[in-house]
Amino acid sequence: MVRIAHATDIHWFVPPSLRELSTKRLLGSANLYLAGRRHHFSRAVQDALVAAIVAESPDVVVISGDLTATALPAEFEVALAALQPILQRFPTLIVPGNHDVYTRGAQRDHRIARWFGAWMHGGSPESVARLDVGDVCLLGIDPNRPTGLDAAGFLPEAAVRALAEAVADLPPARACVVVGHYPLADRHGALYDRAGHGLRNAGAVVAAIGSGPRAADLYVHGHVHHGYRTLAPGTLIPTFNPGSGGYAHQPEARRAACFGVYDVSPGSPPEARRLRWDGERFADEAGGAWASGR
Repeated sequence: MVRIAHATDIHWFVPPSLRELSTKRLLGSANLYLAGRRHHFSRAVQDALVAAIVAESPDVVVISGDLTATALPAEFEVALAALQPILQRFPTLIVPGNHDVYTRGAQRDHRIARWFGAWMHGGSPESVARLDVGDVCLLGIDPNRPTGLDAAGFLPEAAVRALAEAVADLPPARACVVVGHYPLADRHGALYDRAGHGLRNAGAVVAAIGSGPRAADLYVHGHVHHGYRTLAPGTLIPTFNPGSGGYAHQPEARRAACFGVYDVSPGSPPEARRLRWDGERFADEAGGAWASGR
């Protein structure tokens, strides 16, 4: 059995300087400041998240993207410093989110890899990351791209093929966990390929991990800040999203930071816990994982 701690959408934020205000980043910053989204996230909670994950003593940590708000170098610096207690103790797989590839400059410079390449394990838009821990193989995908004002993703065909081959080549004695930023399904189980926010070729990714003689055992993701679990459409593959790990405590909006802890073994369904910030600490969600529906 391998215990996986999973956090996503932590969104460390640093205000951009005037020279860093591209059109897209200007609009994104306006959304953060004028719409109040800047207050949705808390540096104190982000620090508590890291401490809580360390306290769980997992076998491996997975972060499924959106470490940053707008992919600024200063945000990656803050994220790297904050995550040191995890990165120094545990094997870790990090895949980017769309906010980590927020601008064309961030994509062109492979910016996230400058700070987190050591924990991306060969992952790129064209290739699949791989990290083996015990009897579990973790595979990571990167369908993120800067796309004007929308937040949709697309996994290149080369990476879809590489993912299908990687899953098919695993023996039954190894469990397979696939990590991506985008959901494969919404909370109702419908394919999450919607224009503007979804994974445009989510159906191809589902086929790659679930239509061959050997299917993945679990898919974990983020992107949607309120957590949920469901099945990848047309398969029996569970998909887990703990929800944002960096949320400030806002009970009036039913908003709280969460992270997941999953026990994964070959031949057995994964067992999940979800720890939720209650204003003072991260504690197991009352009623069981995802019982709050948020």
